[in-house]
Amino acid sequence: MIRNDHTAFLVLKAIADHLRDFLIILWNKRQTILLFSIFFFIFLLLFFTGGAYVVWSGERARVEKSLEKYRSEVSNFYDSFQPKSIKILDRSGTVIGEFYRRNFRPIRTDNLSKNNIIIWSLLSSEDREFFNHSGVNYSAIIRAVLTNLVQFRLSQGGSTITQQLSKLTLNLGRRNLFNKITELYCTFYIESQFSKEEILAMYLNQIFLGEGNTGVEEAARYYFRKPASELTAEEAAMLVGIIPAPSVYNPIRNLGIALNRQKRVLYDMARNPELHPAPKEIPKKFNDQIEVNIKKFRSIYKVKEFKDDDGNPRYTSEIGKYGADKDFRINLAPDFNTEIRRFVLDTFSEEDLEERGLVVYSTLDLEKQRMAEDALRIGIDGVRSELSKEEREYSSKGKSDLSELTKTILPQMTGSFISLDPETGDIEALVGGYKISNSFRFNRAEEARRQPGSTIKALVYALAFEKRIVNPSSKIKDEKLDISGYSPKNWYKGYRGDMTVRTALAQSVNTVSVKLLDQIGINYFLSKLSSILFLPEDEVKSRFQKNLSLALGSGELSPMELATIYATLLNGGRRVVPRKIIKITDLDGNEFYQSPTNEATEQILDPVACAMAVNTLESVLTEEGTMNVKKISGEPNLFAGKTGTVQSPKVKKSRWAGLKGVRDVWFAGFAPRNVTVVWVGHDEGAPFPGSGSGVAGGIWIKFIQNVKTRFGFGNRLITPFVGDFVKVDVCADDGTLLENTPTYICKMPLYQQYYYIGDLPPKRDGFSKVETIQPPTANEGQSENTEYNESGERVSPVTPDAVELEPPIIDNPKALGTE
Repeated sequence: MIRNDHTAFLVLKAIADHLRDFLIILWNKRQTILLFSIFFFIFLLLFFTGGAYVVWSGERARVEKSLEKYRSEVSNFYDSFQPKSIKILDRSGTVIGEFYRRNFRPIRTDNLSKNNIIIWSLLSSEDREFFNHSGVNYSAIIRAVLTNLVQFRLSQGGSTITQQLSKLTLNLGRRNLFNKITELYCTFYIESQFSKEEILAMYLNQIFLGEGNTGVEEAARYYFRKPASELTAEEAAMLVGIIPAPSVYNPIRNLGIALNRQKRVLYDMARNPELHPAPKEIPKKFNDQIEVNIKKFRSIYKVKEFKDDDGNPRYTSEIGKYGADKDFRINLAPDFNTEIRRFVLDTFSEEDLEERGLVVYSTLDLEKQRMAEDALRIGIDGVRSELSKEEREYSSKGKSDLSELTKTILPQMTGSFISLDPETGDIEALVGGYKISNSFRFNRAEEARRQPGSTIKALVYALAFEKRIVNPSSKIKDEKLDISGYSPKNWYKGYRGDMTVRTALAQSVNTVSVKLLDQIGINYFLSKLSSILFLPEDEVKSRFQKNLSLALGSGELSPMELATIYATLLNGGRRVVPRKIIKITDLDGNEFYQSPTNEATEQILDPVACAMAVNTLESVLTEEGTMNVKKISGEPNLFAGKTGTVQSPKVKKSRWAGLKGVRDVWFAGFAPRNVTVVWVGHDEGAPFPGSGSGVAGGIWIKFIQNVKTRFGFGNRLITPFVGDFVKVDVCADDGTLLENTPTYICKMPLYQQYYYIGDLPPKRDGFSKVETIQPPTANEGQSENTEYNESGERVSPVTPDAVELEPPIIDNPKALGTE
């Protein structure tokens, strides 16, 4: 018993010894890990702080120079300096634009008291402890960290106005811990060198507030057409609301979000009256009057809310309506000049902009620009006239709701126009919207994305030619299709059986385009589209659904992008990069910028296929096609193009329910060394009477005839190239060779048409006359076909023309086409 107890004791002692040794080892390891962690943390701290200090030391001289310049701006003696202007010249040397980096007096320390409203809203929203901290608000940082941890997202920041000024001055790019520490050095430097009033004034002059506006003075004039000192609390709150994310919160881009931010800032102001530099100036019962004053603000700026087809709230207003012209002393091409101004301000330093004086040599042709503006204005006025007739008809029939709805659509009809040289990419005319005054807000030519309708068929046919699936003379059948549940309809009644590929494009036959895309392959089509427009893969996926309705224009393109596609076709398949600027010099002629040219660019499409596509598009402008442009007998074919008409979707609960019409009309046209794209429509998709041939085509033909009369054209549409082709004469009636066929037998002879070697049109059997296929009659008695005489005047009556595009969304997910 004693022996057993002793044995148990020894066992327990051994276990205890092992446990003690284990704990000692564990403790030693823990100490080691702890010490290692401490040293590693110290190393990281020294690495980041030391590295940040090295960066700060390298940037300090530049920052000091910038800050001294900012100080001069906010000092009383700044007005003695007169900055030099930046001039924009058209290609003939005419001044079409002149602007200054700033054409107003900035906020200064001696006029801060005149800007009490903007200061009150800024401090209430961005930095309530500004006059109490030394550059960093540690309690705000801790509060922001805790809030973000609780919400598991970055919902709140803790940076002060001084920190934001250091960020603006350093401009280190990406946000990370290393750059944040570097900014801290700059923050402490600013606090040690400048008074709070100077810091506040400098910040108010340097903060970016969206739409190219730097500083509250510039932004106040852009958005509200008044100096910052005259802003109301509501206007100041909207400006301050932009600061955290200018691309998201500015009222031009996202008015609904901006209005919510405005209300939040106003209530922050009401909770912090002590932050007003002169609290006695605050109106009595400011808090109680916020909602009333917001309603007044919305009335002044005509803020209107409506629901889109999906029930989402949308807004319109006159905020920023006259913003474009505030920058310019001379502005003869507002949309074009605005883009050049943005490029210049982003590219050159403030010293270059204010001290050197720059001259921008642009690609624009002012005469062609005026022709484009006149043609677009006349075309849209015609649409408005038709809408006015419809409004009167609704009123006479007692349909007051439709009459009022048409009244709201009528003044908002707009359009865009882009004309460029396909060989150089030079933009010769650009109009971003209907010209009411000399002010523009939205450059639809480059920024608006709409469904291009049948204009996209030009690329579908070019790719079908490139893959040698068909040639222009091939026979193809217009018939009912059912491809995995997708059955496209034509814009006319029924199906017309066998026809040539040339006729199918001339008459914009939907079923044929879908057939061709199915054989080309959707992936191949999208890869070529991506290459032409230089689009990343993720953007292609977001903008273009992978289904066969792409053949009918169900993706989204801007007029500039469509012009680039057509320019690529006319440029023999070589990449075209549109450009606005040739070079930029100073007043002494010293060159600072030279834009790249389109020489030796990538070959994206086969040049023979492109030439065949251009030849085929010529047929669109004949009596066989949807837009018959009469030409003088014996004159060569110098024009080609494609119409596009997109119908309004049939949505019962649509805002436009009960109205008839189309949603978008397009024309993309070729002339020697010229590609022009016209779009007409309503920004919110309201229906209106018209078609690609009748409205957009009419605008194009007026412009191109004026250009021809004033400047003349070359004698050929397609520039010579080297390739695997022959040129033959063809009878368009049936696609056969014209060789040995009496001319009186063929109604529509075509000369010097491009075909691949070994893929020639068939010879005609005998000399029997073939009747030309007549243009079809559209559904419901409407006509897609429009005729123009030799002078470019419309011959056919103005009627609500037919649509070429069925609703683009394919309900059957299996209808993705074969590859």
